[in-house]
Amino acid sequence: MNSLKPCIIYRYKNGLYVNLTNRCPTACVFCVKNDWKMDYRGNNMNLEGVEPSPAEVIALAKEQWAAAPFEEFVFCGYGEPTMRLEAMLACARLIKTGRAAPLPLTMRVRLNTNGLANAVWGRNVVPEMKGLLDSAHVSINTADPAQWLALMQPLEPWAATGFTKAKEFIREASLLLPEVFATAVQDKDMDTEKFRALAAQLGAKPRLRPRLEEKR
Repeated sequence: MNSLKPCIIYRYKNGLYVNLTNRCPTACVFCVKNDWKMDYRGNNMNLEGVEPSPAEVIALAKEQWAAAPFEEFVFCGYGEPTMRLEAMLACARLIKTGRAAPLPLTMRVRLNTNGLANAVWGRNVVPEMKGLLDSAHVSINTADPAQWLALMQPLEPWAATGFTKAKEFIREASLLLPEVFATAVQDKDMDTEKFRALAAQLGAKPRLRPRLEEKR
């Protein structure tokens, strides 16, 4: 067991990243949280079932801002942020309404997601994000539904409709949010051109990213 205190926020490049939950509707084959034993660059990402409140997240963000300003506030940890949709939106709302000062109103807020929020919550949640999120990076990883199942390994309640719901999320987000990327982990077995075409069809920008094992 990692003896370090569970990490709620961590810095990477010019951003402050928020580890809201360890829960996730997928068990992606490229996810490093098991191989890395819940460690990320020296941070213990295991929340041990104790998920932070929005007030706690913002208080920690203020401390980090006082130490050194950052350019972006990113919901991205060892879990799917939208599993805690209300908490995520509450954090963003505090920033965008000025109640998280000294964090600026203009702070860029980004979501990294697998796109299954609509499937998990049984409704289109994207309108609830409008005005609160500046960017969404949706990890869909392929244009092929069978390959999506193999790569993402969704839990049973979301397996049958997951790929369709992820595409739906990207399409809706592209209509309502300022910036949306469809992302994919680089893989020799993935048809890059079909992936780029799907991203364009859904109104998003394509983005390929390396496997984390290569960048630890």
